[in-house]
Amino acid sequence: MKRWNIKKLLLYSHNEKMKELEFNLEDVTIITGGSRTGKSAIPEIIDYVMGASECHIPSFARACLSWVGILWVKGDTEFSLFRRVPNIGRKSSEDINFEIGKDINIPTKSSLLSKKTNLEGGLSQFERLLGMGDARTETFGTRFESKRISVRNTMPYLLQDDDVIISKNTLLRGANDDRKQSIIESLPYFLGIVDEDTLGKELEFKKITKQISRIEKKVKANEAIIYGEPNRALSLIQEALQLGLIDHDDDIETRSNDELFKKLTDITKWDVTAQSNVNEDQLPNLYKKLAIEQSKAIEIKNQLKKAKQQILAAEEFDGTVNRQKRKLEVVNLFKNPHDPKTCPLCSSELTTPSKPVSTIKNLMTKVQDDLKSIEKDRPRLDSHINNLKTELEIKELEIEKTKEEIATLVKENEQIENNLDIFQRRFRTIGRISLYLESKEALDSDNQIKDHKVLEELYSRLEQLEEDVNLENKFNNLENAERRISSIATNIIAKLPFEDRYRDCPVYINLKNLDVGVSLPTHSESMRDVGSDENYLSLHVSLMLALHRHFASLERPVPGVLLFDQLSRPYFPPDEEPNEVEIDDDLNANSERSSLLKYFETLFNEVDRNESLQIIIIEHAFFKNHERYKNSVKYRWKKNESGLIPKDWPEKIK
Repeated sequence: MKRWNIKKLLLYSHNEKMKELEFNLEDVTIITGGSRTGKSAIPEIIDYVMGASECHIPSFARACLSWVGILWVKGDTEFSLFRRVPNIGRKSSEDINFEIGKDINIPTKSSLLSKKTNLEGGLSQFERLLGMGDARTETFGTRFESKRISVRNTMPYLLQDDDVIISKNTLLRGANDDRKQSIIESLPYFLGIVDEDTLGKELEFKKITKQISRIEKKVKANEAIIYGEPNRALSLIQEALQLGLIDHDDDIETRSNDELFKKLTDITKWDVTAQSNVNEDQLPNLYKKLAIEQSKAIEIKNQLKKAKQQILAAEEFDGTVNRQKRKLEVVNLFKNPHDPKTCPLCSSELTTPSKPVSTIKNLMTKVQDDLKSIEKDRPRLDSHINNLKTELEIKELEIEKTKEEIATLVKENEQIENNLDIFQRRFRTIGRISLYLESKEALDSDNQIKDHKVLEELYSRLEQLEEDVNLENKFNNLENAERRISSIATNIIAKLPFEDRYRDCPVYINLKNLDVGVSLPTHSESMRDVGSDENYLSLHVSLMLALHRHFASLERPVPGVLLFDQLSRPYFPPDEEPNEVEIDDDLNANSERSSLLKYFETLFNEVDRNESLQIIIIEHAFFKNHERYKNSVKYRWKKNESGLIPKDWPEKIK
């Protein structure tokens, strides 16, 4: 046996039961049955055991499974790989169990399985058996991040499930999503264009190239700074003189190099900001002080206004009282108030006091009191107003003084802003001087000598690697692989159902973008433009078989397994024929069924080439009178009677 085949698929329930699904080695295995018998779960189980990041086993089967496993075989060596099935709602499990040896004892129940390693550890065991070394996808100078090539990268060549087998856009599983680039980059390795040794040398080549570039840039930068301009040191000093960084020196041009370097070193220590007395910190306090003083001035003005209003009211009251006084003076009553017992007109004595005379007497007294009050309060109001006016004048003087201080600082800051360009120029000059001194120090140090020595060694090693990593040779080899695979696929498709207008037209595959199609005399048509499910199926079958022939001829580390999920899909779509379809001998009566048989006969012929290719077919069709077909049918499942999952296996939802 030249290649690894799947001997058994191993299923474990939640109630300590186990089921084996056995496959024919180096031959065709057919599993037929109706829908919902579990056939579609087989490729997903294989994919999950072999490292899928998420478990996509259909839920009706997944709920009944605790562990799943594959028993691989090549000659006398067997490799069993088991992976725990995650509960519904969880993506995957890292629990892996494996065994390597001859005639391995398979655990009969899940309780005998326990985690032995993680997923990466389990897959690496199989990779070692396949002959895969430490290879990475960094080939052909691509800009994508380098990734390790693993057995996961072989899955697109093993599984042609229902999403891919008649796809008009996609040849390989995973090539229609973010896995496409990984497939493209790992293809040269699986096609034998590069191997672990070549890839290792290419990675070393790229690493050395980056090292050389980095060291050369550093050395050239230092040399350009020191030697790029004659008298660079003197030029920098003259620039510093113009900016006032150092005092004028009439003998500067006669100074020795050591003296020049000392001056340059001194310049780098100069405090550029020493002369800039920025007063911005004082301004906020002055603005705050101004606001307080202005607020107090407003308060004084309000008080002054109220005092003046009181004076105005007193003056109005004083006028009223004086008018009353003058009226009383007319009858000479105000000056000579009479006794209320005496008649004010004739001066005769009254027997009873006169009420009007009493009223006049009281009025005269009140007028006199009001006049005395006005005369008493007016001086105090006048004094208060004068004090407020004096206080307001002082406050207004303080406000003007504060405003002048603010204006002065603002003007000073504007001058500083105007001089900012000189500070920036000084900063730049000091920066250039620092860089110059650092570059000179680097050139004078042992590091520069070491850099040149390292460059010599790197160039020597790079020259040794150039032949092995010749990109032109790799592209030529890739094109050669394309021609070879296309030629094989063209020979195979000649035996398959294919539209007449494409007969005798070569099939092509572009390994740089995974585009496939047919080359016509005048132009090429991609698979999408070829049209019809039958044409899509023929292209898939022919190219997949061609790829496996190439893998086998070069003994590449790809398992010799190829699974097709329902070759009869173009003839019996699942929604029309959910159950197994029996086909009798009268094939001529139905050209479609005769065409379908051509695919199986082609696959039978392919495994008979003795290249250890194992083909697994999941089908609805059953050719009941075709002996080779019947002998290849390992399982015939019937809905509600038999299937992948036994009826007595309990479900575990959580």
